Amino acid sequence: MRKAALLLIACACAAVPLSATLVVPAEFRQVVAESGLIVRGTVTDVRAIEVRNVGVESVVTVAVENVIKGQSDRFIYLRVPGGEVGRYRFVMVSAPVFRAGQRAMLFLKRGTDNIWRPFGLNQGVFRIHPDPATGQPVVPPPLVSGRTASATGPAVRGDPRRRLMSIQEFESLVRLVLLTPPGQAVPRGGR
Repeated sequence: MRKAALLLIACACAAVPLSATLVVPAEFRQVVAESGLIVRGTVTDVRAIEVRNVGVESVVTVAVENVIKGQSDRFIYLRVPGGEVGRYRFVMVSAPVFRAGQRAMLFLKRGTDNIWRPFGLNQGVFRIHPDPATGQPVVPPPLVSGRTASATGPAVRGDPRRRLMSIQEFESLVRLVLLTPPGQAVPRGGR
């Protein structure tokens, strides 16, 4: 009897369709090159919607502070997988979650539906937050050719040499990457 119950449960689980998301980390030059729109902005609104044959997505409204690449209105709308509908929360691993008031550098790419989406899910979102020491707005450094833009040697999680970048340093690095021909090394720290 016990084996029959386990077999029934196993068959029921096998009948449930499974899906997975695999996000391959992109080098920062690729993120910059393949993004159609790069902006700095503040999230003003987030609303979850149900999309037929897709699931739940969040529509994120962003007040644009600065455009680095592409053309933009004062407000842009982008979509990310997941969100809250009623009392249910839908989550996708590696999908960024936004809240009103957050600031970020956004690297956006048009989806097949012609809607702006962050490049590589969370790879296209560099959150701006206050530096714990100074309170000034800072951005985590990106990986440029397997190294962080602000440290020497390979990128290592928790490396004390990895320093946060000011918004101006980060935006200068993005502009430098835009101007650097493919295959040519990007100078360390934007210098």
